[in-house]
Amino acid sequence: MDNGAQYSESLARLRTRTIEQCLEAQRRTGRRLVFALDTALSLQGIELPRYRRGGLLADTLHAVIESNGVRTILQGICFVLWSGPQTHMPIHHGRLRCTDSVTTWAMHANRLEDEELVVLGDSMMRRDGHMKKATLEEFRIYVDSLSDLSNYSGSDRLRAVRGVSKMRRALRLMRENTDSSQETRSRIVLLCYGLPCPEVNYAIRLKGYSHVFFADMAYPDLKIIIEYDGRHHASRWLADSKRREALEDEGWLYIQVTAENLRDEDSQRELAERVAQRMSLRLGEPVRLCGRMTIAQIADGRRKGNRL
Repeated sequence: MDNGAQYSESLARLRTRTIEQCLEAQRRTGRRLVFALDTALSLQGIELPRYRRGGLLADTLHAVIESNGVRTILQGICFVLWSGPQTHMPIHHGRLRCTDSVTTWAMHANRLEDEELVVLGDSMMRRDGHMKKATLEEFRIYVDSLSDLSNYSGSDRLRAVRGVSKMRRALRLMRENTDSSQETRSRIVLLCYGLPCPEVNYAIRLKGYSHVFFADMAYPDLKIIIEYDGRHHASRWLADSKRREALEDEGWLYIQVTAENLRDEDSQRELAERVAQRMSLRLGEPVRLCGRMTIAQIADGRRKGNRL
């Protein structure tokens, strides 16, 4: 079994365990529970993001309520108030219900750092059709529906404003058809240092091969590709020396990224510098990094980085 298959299996095991926990919780109450947040992600087989320290409680199921008036006490269940629009979906032959992927993403907006909200959005739009839960347009439609603040009052209005702003920032950086969260984190590192956004899952047809290969990230005009090589990618095509040779024969430069390159800010800057050096080689002029930008600065668009 390859590493990608092992990863899919781990998500499947988590989903099975969560279904059992939710069924047991549902049996203990006469009300219909709608599971949300990390519980909804696990029920749908979506990878969990990295939560803030002191974030969601481990081993606790989350269920959504629309007003505090219906809040009850149920052991093992944390009820979460959500005043925004929500769509529910059936799980496990209709025996359970949870918030759909887009609603679940929106509910995470004020619970995740900016980067991880982008990562979560990407994870819902995988290239693999079995893992694709939504499209970028569906996210945009949902966020636009939140913009009418007349539906909110008091503290709900303040939370909505903060949440919508954060969602809009994430939308500008989210991309469809990625294969892993580490790819997304690698892409964000490049943006943080002012490099242009690479194309994701760029199709390359090499001479002598009958099928198309997909590079995690690429700058096609410069013939540079960037691949995240981790436990989910160990069997990917860049690990094959013959294919690497075919790439080099056709003039491609490749850059391999591992977890070590994303470990801390120093390592991340070194990665960005490596990419900038390859760009400089292609362009015949220096490509300089900027000071590390935040997601808000990148999404703002007024602070310009490098452009191809």
